[in-house]
Amino acid sequence: MLAYKTTWNGGALVTAGRFYPSSRTCSGCGAVKAKLALSERTYACTACGLVMDRDVNAARNLLKLAASGAESQNACGGTVRPGVAGHVPVKQEPGTAPAGKTGTASGQPLAAGPEPAHAR
Repeated sequence: MLAYKTTWNGGALVTAGRFYPSSRTCSGCGAVKAKLALSERTYACTACGLVMDRDVNAARNLLKLAASGAESQNACGGTVRPGVAGHVPVKQEPGTAPAGKTGTASGQPLAAGPEPAHAR
């Protein structure tokens, strides 16, 4: 649901992989602990000495990941794939019809067209 709603609003969804070590990675120096028990609520880095709440540390790591755009899931727009030189890609939004099309199913009247007889 997040993916399509983000696309509708023109955003970019950045996800961390299932095993991304956001809690085990030091947000200060980047050192990764081999193990971190769930009962340990305070993160203490043995490399640089950083001490903070485990969840705050993980949140900072996820913020860095999102800012880097490394795990972007929404490949939509002109900068995703290089196109033909001089060609500007058209933005594609869900629910929009191609130029000249109304988006209605066949057999239905156009929005600005004549009113069908059975509707009167």
